[in-house]
Amino acid sequence: MAKQPGHRCVRRRFSAEPLNLRFRREFSSLLWRAVLLGMSASRCVVMTRRGSVRGRRILPYAFTTLFTGLLVALAGCDRPGEPADPYAAWRSYAGTTDSAQFSSLTHIDKGNVGELIEVWRYPTGDANHRGTPLVIDGVMYVIAYNGVAALDAATGRELWRAPDTAAPYVRGMAFWADAEGGNRRLLVTHEHHLRALSVLDGSAITSFGDNGRIDLRANLSRETGPIRRIATGTPGRIFEDLIIMGSSITDETYGGPPGDVRAYNVLTGELVWTFHTIPHPGEFGYETWPEDAWQHIGAANVWTNMSIDEARGIIYMPTGAPSYHFYGGNRAGDNLFANTLLALDARTGKRIWHFQLIHHDIWDYDIAMAPKLTRVRRDGRVIDAVVVAGKHGYLYVFDRETGEPVYPIEERPVPRSDVPGEKASRTQPFPVGLEPFARLSLSADELSPYADPAELEALAVRIRAARNEGLFTPPSFQGSVSVPGSRGGAQYGNGAVLPGAGMFYLAVIESPTIPKLQVRPQMLAEDWQSAGVASVYQTNCAICHGIQGQGQQPLFPALADVSERLSESEFVEVVSQGRGRMAAYPHLAARLPALYGYLDEIGRALPQTMPPAISETPQHYHSGYHHFFTSTGLLGPPPWSKLVAYDLNIGEIVWEKPYGDVRELAARGITGTGSLFPTCSLMATAAGLLFSTTNDGKIRAWDQTDGAVLWSADLPADAGGIPATYAIAGRQFVVATATKSARRADGSPSGQHAYVAFALPE
Repeated sequence: MAKQPGHRCVRRRFSAEPLNLRFRREFSSLLWRAVLLGMSASRCVVMTRRGSVRGRRILPYAFTTLFTGLLVALAGCDRPGEPADPYAAWRSYAGTTDSAQFSSLTHIDKGNVGELIEVWRYPTGDANHRGTPLVIDGVMYVIAYNGVAALDAATGRELWRAPDTAAPYVRGMAFWADAEGGNRRLLVTHEHHLRALSVLDGSAITSFGDNGRIDLRANLSRETGPIRRIATGTPGRIFEDLIIMGSSITDETYGGPPGDVRAYNVLTGELVWTFHTIPHPGEFGYETWPEDAWQHIGAANVWTNMSIDEARGIIYMPTGAPSYHFYGGNRAGDNLFANTLLALDARTGKRIWHFQLIHHDIWDYDIAMAPKLTRVRRDGRVIDAVVVAGKHGYLYVFDRETGEPVYPIEERPVPRSDVPGEKASRTQPFPVGLEPFARLSLSADELSPYADPAELEALAVRIRAARNEGLFTPPSFQGSVSVPGSRGGAQYGNGAVLPGAGMFYLAVIESPTIPKLQVRPQMLAEDWQSAGVASVYQTNCAICHGIQGQGQQPLFPALADVSERLSESEFVEVVSQGRGRMAAYPHLAARLPALYGYLDEIGRALPQTMPPAISETPQHYHSGYHHFFTSTGLLGPPPWSKLVAYDLNIGEIVWEKPYGDVRELAARGITGTGSLFPTCSLMATAAGLLFSTTNDGKIRAWDQTDGAVLWSADLPADAGGIPATYAIAGRQFVVATATKSARRADGSPSGQHAYVAFALPE
């Protein structure tokens, strides 16, 4: 396949850092840690003494503890400041800016990993999030209690906590320091805002933006209309004095905000550059959309993690699907730069090269996993490569600088759509020489052996009645079998690489679905004001949350008890603006207070059939994700997730193993089924280990050579974020984010969300 147009980047070489500058930077970083420890200890002295402590007595304690903190920092920080080996620290989200999810630490190895013990635990409150910590000079920064907190990374002791500084769903934060290490800050998102916080106490750095924050809804390429939600759960990437931000926006509805990628000055918050993922007139790719599509089509956003080649100054950005996900009759064409790996100049935002994995996406096959940077030995050459894995089960490998495919890619014909108005792409790109990592088809004879016979028969009937033509079967009115499924394949955080060896490890999700389109009438605002509340619910909510509000766990929560979880104002904001996978419904604004009250009686009051059409202006809408959970797992055969080891030097899978277990089946002695929807959970080390966390409440260590499990431990809750590792005074720690769907041994909620640290015995 011909390489898509672009231009080469300019290599930049950097001279060695002067010794005096390095000393000032390292001493400055030590002093920062000492200040943090000293402030924390001073506060503890004040709080633990009976009554109040007079001001004249606080100062000596502060000086004493500051000095003590400096000594601790000098003794306990292996690599103060920016380390010479970036893989030896965990200063960036996913470890390093190349998203390798790799550590060069070798204190914990195959011989001693079985001796790991829990050494501390820090509770995070009730927030159900996927946070992953940063560790800077012995201080750990985490998301907890709906804000940012700082911990002593060796003990888990809280140094400070800043409430209401981060949204509960935020996966992490970014850290920036100047060349000398003296000017430092954390950058984290809180709903629609990007905030700059002090590393000393979490207070706002008021010189950034508008009194410490910038509104992510501002400076977009166009007005967003009634759907204003612009937020992101994934931290931006730091490059030099820029923070480069994607966005999480409503993309499961028509219209919505654009997926503009923006870079801000990390000191001032000033907007530096913008890249339009839906091209404007005169920009590359404009002709792949209908005329002026940028003015009304939304999404094509970068909601997941980005990766940076620091030496080349290139940022690699994976983009998502355009809105609406499952019907593209209003956006004929290939739709660049949706579903695309973009390589941009990180300083200017100019396109260097790109490759679109999915043309005209109507399957919700956005690129969910961050691109991985590694080196591949191929045909006698060592290639600096970027690897990207798709939800649809295929892997693509490119030369980082030129975008040239390392393995050939060819366009192949795919099934045509039979939905009126839909113009599906006639072909899609397939890599040649790289075997797929996921199941690509499913028949009625290949269902779960553990499901109830009545369940199996009902599912078999659905499959036989649906379109089922393999990968890229388009959505239809009769239903279409989608494998691996929009929640399957390669998902967020599920991959890690050995940066110099061309080995890629991937937790693969099998989640076949049967998406189905329905003709749903559009109602005008006055229609919704007069419609019965039951019709409002059935027409907009029941497809995902159930006719009686029972939900589809674990993806779609029950709504019958929503008043116990959300206030009326919170409910109105979530439904009208969207949140996470929840689409925005701004046209329902007038009816939302009544709907909120109605949900308390949803089980008794809702009708069992869909209401009649109110308007004669139809649109084609997706009718829910239909993951088809059986009583013991998913629709297809196990394993429902697996761990795969790819040797990219030869393009082959060298081993694969089931990835976790389903609790209900494990309790019956049935193991090796794989976990359900395991996300954000893999980290590799130079000692030949893989650390993973799954949705069965465990952390495991695997042997990279054959996938053998060498160690495991129970967590107080299911895992949320990517495991992190770091060393203090020669002792290596591994931290798991147990902050999702907490369970007791009997499967009931425990509420014990926490960060849990493991290490070898002292």
